[in-house]
Amino acid sequence: MWLIRKLIRVRVCQHAIASCLIILTFVLLSYVFQEDETEKIPIMPAYDIEAKCGNKSPCQRGQFAYHVRTGHKNKEKPYMCLDGKELMTPETMSRGLNIVRIQDPTHMQKITTQTFDLYDEDSSRLEAFLGSIGDGQLIIVVSFDDAAYQLSDAARKVFMNNFYSQHVYRLNYRGQWAFMGQKGMPLQGDIEKVNPFAPAPGVEWGDQLEIQGCIHIKEHQKRKPVVIQSGSLCDVKEECDYNSIPIHVESGEYHAGRKTLPRVCVNGELVLGNRRIGKEDPAKRGLNFVVFNPIDEVVVKIGRFDTYESPSDDREAAAFLQTVQDGHLVIGTVFDEATNQLSFETKGVLKNLGSTQIFALDYREMWVFIGQKGIDGATPYEKIGNKLPTSWGAKVDIQDCIPKQIEGTNSKVAASRKKKKFCEEYDGYPELCTEENLLLPVFPKPLDDISLQSNPAYSTPIVVIPGTDLRALERCLASLIDVPGIRPSNVMVMLEGSFAEPNDLVSLYGFRVDFIKSSANYQKTLISGIERSLTAFPGNEYIIILEEYVEVTPDFLHYFSQTLPLLDKDNTILTISAWNQNGFEHTSGDQHLLYRTEDFPGFGWVLRRKFYTGEIFNKNTGCCSVPTWRGWLLDDNMRKGRHSIVPDVSRVKRIKKDGFYEEKSFLDAYLANRKTSSGYLTEPNEVYKLVADEYDKELDRLVSGSTAMMESELSICLHGASLILQHEPDKGHLYAVYYQQDTLDDTVMLRKLATCFGLFVHNESHIRGVYKGLLRFTRDGNQYMLIGTQSPFYTTAQSQGNKVLPVIGNKSHYILRR
Repeated sequence: MWLIRKLIRVRVCQHAIASCLIILTFVLLSYVFQEDETEKIPIMPAYDIEAKCGNKSPCQRGQFAYHVRTGHKNKEKPYMCLDGKELMTPETMSRGLNIVRIQDPTHMQKITTQTFDLYDEDSSRLEAFLGSIGDGQLIIVVSFDDAAYQLSDAARKVFMNNFYSQHVYRLNYRGQWAFMGQKGMPLQGDIEKVNPFAPAPGVEWGDQLEIQGCIHIKEHQKRKPVVIQSGSLCDVKEECDYNSIPIHVESGEYHAGRKTLPRVCVNGELVLGNRRIGKEDPAKRGLNFVVFNPIDEVVVKIGRFDTYESPSDDREAAAFLQTVQDGHLVIGTVFDEATNQLSFETKGVLKNLGSTQIFALDYREMWVFIGQKGIDGATPYEKIGNKLPTSWGAKVDIQDCIPKQIEGTNSKVAASRKKKKFCEEYDGYPELCTEENLLLPVFPKPLDDISLQSNPAYSTPIVVIPGTDLRALERCLASLIDVPGIRPSNVMVMLEGSFAEPNDLVSLYGFRVDFIKSSANYQKTLISGIERSLTAFPGNEYIIILEEYVEVTPDFLHYFSQTLPLLDKDNTILTISAWNQNGFEHTSGDQHLLYRTEDFPGFGWVLRRKFYTGEIFNKNTGCCSVPTWRGWLLDDNMRKGRHSIVPDVSRVKRIKKDGFYEEKSFLDAYLANRKTSSGYLTEPNEVYKLVADEYDKELDRLVSGSTAMMESELSICLHGASLILQHEPDKGHLYAVYYQQDTLDDTVMLRKLATCFGLFVHNESHIRGVYKGLLRFTRDGNQYMLIGTQSPFYTTAQSQGNKVLPVIGNKSHYILRR
């Protein structure tokens, strides 16, 4: 085309043929010459010729190789390399923070270094240095020995707000930190790692860290003003700088009989509104979210969830929010009504994004919110529109320059106004309705051990069958919401009929409700609740049952996380209970210890679907006509050699019932001086030893290694005085007491011994906690075993040698080992 244009020009040369020929010759020569020159232009490769800074592969053209490694303890100095150049030598580095400053990062020019010994000096010099760094300048930071001892909060804020550090607040004493940041411009890639370091025996420093790769450095430029028509939705009253995004979000509105959909405007553009925008549908009833990437300044995704009507939409909302990437902004707004099906799980995810007011959001109230994944604390960008006489909340909006890195505040989670309203309407809840408690929000505690996230215990249904005492029910629900990792959608409360007060009470905690027929007999209520739970959770083989007047401990689900898998491994286990019938203050104490017993302890236990439907339901077996604490399945014809798993220390507590009732004397004795776990991270150990064959082997081992107690140590107690033992406490010793039996069911002597040690003995009840003639418990940090002469474990003891084995019987005689 270039040659043709040249030839066309030749046509104007009609009056100077000779001149034209000369020009034509010049043109042709010029073309040939240009083509020749073009061929000589070298083609630039897409990648560097060689890898730099120890990288495995060369970087793309326009990127810089980097490799940053922290120091190791107080011996090995850090290493910093950029674009193939070592930036600081070991001789120029010091304890604390070592920082390289590059004032012209796009050309890698004007490079200076600084060191800050934050163990010996305060952060004032560091703060001044960071304040002198201009927009667009690059810093590379690496720690050596200790950099946190005197690292001030002000300096940490500068690293976070100006250079977009995500982890500087996690740096602890002798922890390690490597970081690259550009002022006012978030970088992408492997640019930051931190090892917070927690002191442990023999460990004095955090592990060494390194960041490595290729990075593209953008040239700093000021944000171009967004031209917006005055008074429009997208109008932000001030010009936003490069470090912030102009955002305007408004809730829906109900006014004069007309509903208005919510709208969201980002960077001067309407992205969610009352009409279809590109491929995006309008906002809808419930929660509406826009996820925005502040680095690339693009909308990542938009979600609309009808949390008024749809539980599945609520679950989808939680999943939508959980997949938001670190650093992305989340803009939320409400239309019409959003709380009816809004679960604590979804509220908890929003709390992690910076929300403090979502827990206070009430029916038909409006809400707007701008949070961020990874925010440290609460977002300052959140509002609630309280209810108006029209029965809908007032319209609210946020219209501001939102920082690309939102700085969290220390604002507390807002208290639920539902709680205050409930306490104003209903009397008789002294613990719930204290002035201090009314200021506290109601929300579930997060899981405290991430390794248990997929453990089946945390997805197993929990069914509360409370009876009619609503004060006891409130204590039960309050204890459940305090269990780390509890999922309120997994908890169902079986209410006897639909009445306002119990419904409102359960609603405070976000648990599910189902209804059963009312009965004056709690035993019938319990059976009705069990059978209804099997229908409510048709896909679950196991359901945790909580009976009336029961509270749980904080490690309730930790306990079941370790024990629940036993049901899949061993068909001889009837149930796993959280209650130890002999768990008194003086006869329990080992939170890691479990037993097999021939009882069905009740109170808090796991229901096996196959067992109940196959052997109990509509079978008229007589199994369950008495309370569980009186004893289910005591007849071995029904039990069929199967057992229960119980803890040494109970994970449930039975609340004492007020007033006078038929079983009062029994329960007063049974529930006195009980010990329950109080720890959050207490779990049973060596659970595999509870499987049938393994458990018998373990008991054989314990019996063989135990010390036999003599008659003289117990004779005073057996004659009615108090038991006085000379055993050294808290040593984990094993003691065995052998007692005379005529048959395996003979418990005459066992009752006397159990009374001596302070175990539960009642004239109208069987001895609790026995397994094949052996009864285990702990006392003062030692373990004791009461073993009958008809027990197979007595045979084990006999086989250990030719020593005399002391047996306590009616005549207190000795029997020789065979």
